[in-house]
Formats: sequence, C-alpha cells, structure tokens
Amino acid sequence: MNGIPELKRRYSRADHPIKGIISDLDGVAYRDDSPIPASVQAFRAWYERGVPYAFVTNNSTKSAAQFAAKLSGIGIPATAAQVFNTISAVTGLLQRRWPPGTPVFAIGEQPLLETLEQSGYRLTGTNAEVVVLGFDSELNYAKLRTAIRAALAGATIVATNPDVLTPVHDGYDPCVGVLTAAVAAAVPSATPIVVGKPDPFMIEQALNYLGTRKQETVMIGDQIATDIVAGQSAGLRAILLASDVPFNAVIGVVPDLVISSLLDLVDPPSEQIGFAG
Repeated sequence: MNGIPELKRRYSRADHPIKGIISDLDGVAYRDDSPIPASVQAFRAWYERGVPYAFVTNNSTKSAAQFAAKLSGIGIPATAAQVFNTISAVTGLLQRRWPPGTPVFAIGEQPLLETLEQSGYRLTGTNAEVVVLGFDSELNYAKLRTAIRAALAGATIVATNPDVLTPVHDGYDPCVGVLTAAVAAAVPSATPIVVGKPDPFMIEQALNYLGTRKQETVMIGDQIATDIVAGQSAGLRAILLASDVPFNAVIGVVPDLVISSLLDLVDPPSEQIGFAG
C-alpha cells in the first residue's frame, strides 16, 4: 500500500459516526473509463442504506451532468447535483475578480470553454488578461506558446488543478500540473492561482450539499497532496485509498485511515471507522 501503514482513525465510533461521504472520482470510483468493481459495490451499498455521498474532482474535461452520467453508467447512482468539479471553481473565481467581457485565453476541453463563454468571458488568443490552464488532450506547442506570451505580457494564470499525473486504465498520463510548471518555468514572475484540490473550496461545496456535520463526514481520495490535504483543510477525516498510482507525499500530512478497497469501509471493524445506521 505504497509504504503507508494502516492507521486507526482519530475519533471514536460513538462520538463521531459517519453520516456522509465525499469522494474523489478518478482513481477511486473508476480508473479512466474502467469502473473499480469494489468501489461500485461500496457506493451501491451506501445508496441502498441511505448514506448520502457527493463527489469532488479536479477534472475539468466534463460537466457535472456528464460525470453523473458516467457514474450511473458504471452502476453508481448519481445526479449532477452530487458532483463538484473545477469548472465551477474556475468560473467562480473569475466572476469574483474579473467582469464579464474580460478577454481570456483558455486551454481545456469543450465543457470548460463553453462554461467560460456562457459566463460572459471573451475567449481569445490575443491580449488575454487571464490564462486558464485545464486538461487538454489536444495540447500542442501553439497553445503553450500563446499561454506563455500572454503570461509574459502580464496576464494572470489560473490553473484548474495542481495534479501532475492523472490515472488511466493502463497507468497514468501527465496532467495540468505539468502544463502549469512549464508556464511557470518560462515566466517565473507569473505565480499561478490554482483552484481545485488541495484548496478546500469544492469540499465545502459538497459538505453544504450533504448537510452533514464536518466531524460526521469523511473525504476519500487516492492522492495525499490533493485529496487528503483538501479534506483535512476542510476539517474532515481524510481516508486514503491506496493504489498502484504514485502519489506525492506531503511532510506533516498523514491520512486518518489508509484502505486498499472501499469495501473496507462497508461494515468495518468498530475500532477503525463507523457508519451511522
């Protein structure tokens, strides 16, 4: 389990029963387009028992409705209202700091670009005041050059997430953190604003949706630097699902529990973690 020992949770079962679940998506519910069978079983069990859950993801390639459809397609009951991703986090930041009509250069998939346009921002490759960096499967040199030239001209850099790797069915691929590092290396004076985990904003959104108290809610993820830090920053117990996908350790950050399968959380021993019935 990636060298991390099994850890007992910090709170007693009696004082802090688990009444809500917030979970990462890729690497926890599925790997790329392949469902993780044990996770599907666990979420179906929680759904049948009435345990509320929500999802948070740094992935900006799909809308909340598309993520919900993907989850439903692999057997995990989900609606768009249960999914919180970095598209809304980015647009929320822009709306707080830049008026509609602001020229924006964005690297990303269609759902991100469409949402930015629908929010009133003018997508352009010239004279951009803001550069948004998201995951783009068609990233090329021309897009990188445009982003760097805008940064050199003083544009603010906003990245959807800091992840350097994203899990896929046969391993892992480079993610937005690699692109952000390239821009920062070329323009050291441009300090990127990174939304998404480890920032706790989406966790707090999900918690408000669930309506559960912090001490009765857990965050589940497969990355310490994003999922675990975000969960604990939001005041939740954070559970690491260990897998074969490498993660970046963070000094001073220890998961409240390490598991090898979400089924470990279904009817677990009372000394580890407990769900309210």
